[in-house]
Amino acid sequence: MKIINLLVIFIVICGCAPHNSKTIDNYEISNSVTLKLTPFDSLQVNELRFRPKFDSDDLQKFMFNKYGAWNHSIQSDRKENILVWENVKLLDDNEELFTIAVGGDHERFKTIKINDHQNYGQIFYCSAIVLDSKGFDCFKPSSYLKNKLATYLIMGAKSVNKTNVQFEKEKEKVKK
Repeated sequence: MKIINLLVIFIVICGCAPHNSKTIDNYEISNSVTLKLTPFDSLQVNELRFRPKFDSDDLQKFMFNKYGAWNHSIQSDRKENILVWENVKLLDDNEELFTIAVGGDHERFKTIKINDHQNYGQIFYCSAIVLDSKGFDCFKPSSYLKNKLATYLIMGAKSVNKTNVQFEKEKEKVKK
């Protein structure tokens, strides 16, 4: 009986102990996303996608808070324009300067039909494309930085507040 009580106490203590793991498992890397740079030029890259804390622009807010205003934006068929930061040092233990294109979107899908009325659901996601200073796609399967970059960007996006008035003002300038 003492062994069972000790085992139960051990399980409760271990289960309630804080977990400081910074491993992120809830993301995907989409292969071969095509960016149209001009009507005659495009670039195929890999794109990190993950669920945001609040909205599809959470990663953009994080980048704005950390690195200031973006260098330029790219129009897309997504809900959000893709914002591009150039020559940013993303990782503390790496002196590499990156170009990062950050966007987000939502996908609408059919759920159930009730009384001949179709219902829909939505999945919001943040996305990022990262190139190193040599133009290498950092989310290629062979990239040694992809997991470290994914963790950094996801944790950063999860740290933002729901509203950021300064970011929203800057973003309105892009929409005009």
